[in-house]
Amino acid sequence: MMSWYQILSFFFTNGLRIFLGLYLVITLQQLTGNKKKASVISMCAAAFITMLSCFPIQQLYLTGIEIIFVILIVYDLYAAQLRICLFLTFFYEVTVALWEFIVSAGLGVIFQSDRFLDMRSNGYIAAVWIVRLFMLGIALLTMKSQKRNEKLSSRIIAGVAIAGLLGVVLLFGQHTIPISDDQLTTWMIFSMLILVAILFFNLSRQYEMEKKIMLLEKEKNTLLEHDYQNLKNVYAANAKLFHDFQNHIDVVHHYLLKDHTAKALHYIENLRSPMQEMIQTAWTGDEAADYLINSKIALAVSQNIQVATNIEFPRHTNIQSVDLVVILGNLLDNALEATRNAEDGFRFVNLTIRRINDMLVIKVENGCSAAPAETNGKLQTSKADKVLHGWGLGNVRTAAERYNGTVETDYSHHTFRAVAILSFEAVKA
Repeated sequence: MMSWYQILSFFFTNGLRIFLGLYLVITLQQLTGNKKKASVISMCAAAFITMLSCFPIQQLYLTGIEIIFVILIVYDLYAAQLRICLFLTFFYEVTVALWEFIVSAGLGVIFQSDRFLDMRSNGYIAAVWIVRLFMLGIALLTMKSQKRNEKLSSRIIAGVAIAGLLGVVLLFGQHTIPISDDQLTTWMIFSMLILVAILFFNLSRQYEMEKKIMLLEKEKNTLLEHDYQNLKNVYAANAKLFHDFQNHIDVVHHYLLKDHTAKALHYIENLRSPMQEMIQTAWTGDEAADYLINSKIALAVSQNIQVATNIEFPRHTNIQSVDLVVILGNLLDNALEATRNAEDGFRFVNLTIRRINDMLVIKVENGCSAAPAETNGKLQTSKADKVLHGWGLGNVRTAAERYNGTVETDYSHHTFRAVAILSFEAVKA
């Protein structure tokens, strides 16, 4: 029978184990959902597993129940894929069990006592707490590394797996406490499987990223082709205007000489529409971005949508034109799509591009009659074809992440905002 402090310790260690497992699955799959509700359910699951621990139930069954709880939480609250969640959760539990064995055996070797391997002893509970604190430290280090270097997180995880393998190898050479060769061989096999699983997951994630990049390139090419055709038509019309400009000047001059002011004004009014299309209303210094912004402005004006721009773009940076086109094109397309069917008071789009130290802030605001639809914290496309559409913000995030950037969305007072923040570096001209 366990004492009260052992039960309390089991509750907190089980709670940390489930919570950190959820954090791992959510972080690696970049899921969004109700974190407070997930934390509450985690504590309830920890209490349930702790209660079962008071009975003579094998640890294998308790681990299976814990895996089921983690999978159900991420599936219900985060709409995650069951196959990937099962894969990550299983190897997470194996890794935690491996390190609990290594630390408890290591303490047994140091203090020359095999009581540390007894799961009901205080020595084993101390080993579990050491592992939990170790896990918390890795989680905090991973959290900080994601803000600085995305690759560092995977290196930390791989380092933990390699260290686990080395720990089992070292235990093979000790003769202080009795550990069967079969037990050590089993943990050796599991530690090697963990390394293979990490390699497999990294390859799978790289494959998924390449698929997204291919879709991104396809959409980017479609966008550029569409904008190229629009600009080609505009410049063709402007070329005709310039070709006949001298003739227009002669006609206006003739009307003014004859004091036909009204006719001259009427003639000039007829020339204003193509002239206004020719005038460039936004300038960033990036040719592709300028073409894109001004073509979207022309499209908005043709649909009676008010457009306001406030642009301060830094010159000579490492931000590529293709990434600017993806970010600006998708954000402006989404804004125009949402505003197209809005009521008159909400038919506006505001584009702001500002430099703040070494950060570039791109903000697009648009009016909307009602809040956009969301599912599990993700915005849903209003277009009928859900397969071909709905990639916009995902592509924007992918492009922003190339510059350690973020994308945030917000809705208030009938105004939807999408803000992309990119970190850039100055380059020589």
